[in-house]
Amino acid sequence: MDLSYFAMRAHLLIREQDLAVSFKLEELEEVWFCTKRNVKRKLHQLVEQGKCTYIPGKGRGNTSTLVFQQPFREEIRTFARWCMEQQKPEELIQLLQLPIPKAWVTNVSRDVRTLFGMQANHQDKDILRTILARDLSTLDPVHSSITFENHMIKQLGDSLVIYDQKQDKIMPHLAHHWRVNDTYKEWTFYLRKGVRFHHQGIMTSEDVAYTFRRFTKSSPYFWMVKDIKKMECVSPYIIRFQLRNSNPFFLRYLSSSNLSILPKDVPFDDSQWIGTGAFQLKERNNKRIVLEAFDSYFLERPFLDRVEFWKIPSETAQTVSYNIHTSDDIQEGIHKREVEVGFRFLAFNFRKTTVVHHLAFREALFHLMDVQQIQKELGREEVLEASSFFPWKSQPRQRDTNKIEGLLKEANYQGETLQLYSLDFPNAKEEARWLQKHAAQYGIHLSVSHFNLEDFYQFSFDQDADLLLMGEVSTLDFHLSFLGAFYNHVLIFRRFFRDDQLAIIDHHLECFKREEDKDKREEIIEEIEAFIKKEHLLIFLQHPIKNRIFHPMIQSIHLESFGQVDFKRLWIV
Repeated sequence: MDLSYFAMRAHLLIREQDLAVSFKLEELEEVWFCTKRNVKRKLHQLVEQGKCTYIPGKGRGNTSTLVFQQPFREEIRTFARWCMEQQKPEELIQLLQLPIPKAWVTNVSRDVRTLFGMQANHQDKDILRTILARDLSTLDPVHSSITFENHMIKQLGDSLVIYDQKQDKIMPHLAHHWRVNDTYKEWTFYLRKGVRFHHQGIMTSEDVAYTFRRFTKSSPYFWMVKDIKKMECVSPYIIRFQLRNSNPFFLRYLSSSNLSILPKDVPFDDSQWIGTGAFQLKERNNKRIVLEAFDSYFLERPFLDRVEFWKIPSETAQTVSYNIHTSDDIQEGIHKREVEVGFRFLAFNFRKTTVVHHLAFREALFHLMDVQQIQKELGREEVLEASSFFPWKSQPRQRDTNKIEGLLKEANYQGETLQLYSLDFPNAKEEARWLQKHAAQYGIHLSVSHFNLEDFYQFSFDQDADLLLMGEVSTLDFHLSFLGAFYNHVLIFRRFFRDDQLAIIDHHLECFKREEDKDKREEIIEEIEAFIKKEHLLIFLQHPIKNRIFHPMIQSIHLESFGQVDFKRLWIV
């Protein structure tokens, strides 16, 4: 179906009265990206189709008139139902990208949810359709530092070993066995035989060596491989690592999805991802991403045959989701409540010379950022205040707004404007506006800017931002994630903290990664957190709580790293 008609109506909607609207042909040249001659031809075609009456303007530059046959809102509903009946997600996505009222999107959202969800027995295939509210950044394991992208990498690739959270233990995966010497400096891995890449090549130790060599100093994950002094391919299925220093934690590094093994005979291509994973990338463009089950997967094949991610505007995504249902569906849905192992925080950019270097100023903002008050005023029902990286360690901290004025005076704050950055997500924008408004009550002037996740890898906003509202999310391996939060040079802590602050933290982390006892590593985490809180290097805000309702057809729902659903284990009744 030709969507140009809907594009025209959306453009003219604000001026439409009683199904009639005046316009100039030049307007439709821009809407339809064509010449005036072709605009006239398309208008006559719409008249022939019975969609409208066209009354040309008399004389050069005069307005013309269109009289439509049906209300635009009704046509939207009819088209949405047609998309559902004909299984046309692409056309529906294009419709939702038009500037139509948000309330209209809500009205058609039931049809949308019917189309986006579990499609059982669709041409003998089980398909999950879901949505993306943004463009993906890089899927290159060498560079990817964003949670959803790393989740996608985990679907497409495999690491040598995997972390079992229930047992707090590393388990075999692409490597079926390993040995380490007494000094923890020599590690030997024995690879499974017959493991196939998506292009049907057989994985060998040479592929493992190639994968690790891709991590240069520019990679945010170079910290995981920088201690490797030598790699030796002993045989096609045996590889040995020689480390410069003893590191009992090295095995945990190798469970990271960023160290997913890639084939050495094919240069890495973000849009043609080749790995050994349970799903293979079949399509990636500006409209959608498609994963298909890999029939030659070395472990159990996924139950789903296909997963489709369709791109829609972020404002539309708030009303449409494959796992959220209307009130009529709630009783039948599968409820999942999850406290995210992660936290939101306010960070200070110590790389700039501003008042944020003064402890008293940072403490003033600590007392200002009352998490319970923020959530109450923003109308959020449930909140878990954070004082740690981990929810089970967090306790509410005493705040006292009466101290703010004295602390600002101690910091010698002169009312200069500071730049506050936040993600361009709706909740983050709300929190930034709240902070700006309440800071102004104490004479703190904040200018708010927003950035998207595609900008995250660009360090340009580091030169502008004085404060930043951001979040950190853990994988299932909490200790490895804690290390990565500070060692990954793309993440905010390494970017914003001063070198002397990082030196103190790094000293603790060196002890952390050489400590074999889990409880002692926990003590080191607490020492680092105590230092951060004492110096107010960042302000802990809240642990996100996610309440999700899944369609009752969806079975075996497991939330894995970053709180994402494990597609490999989903199935349909």
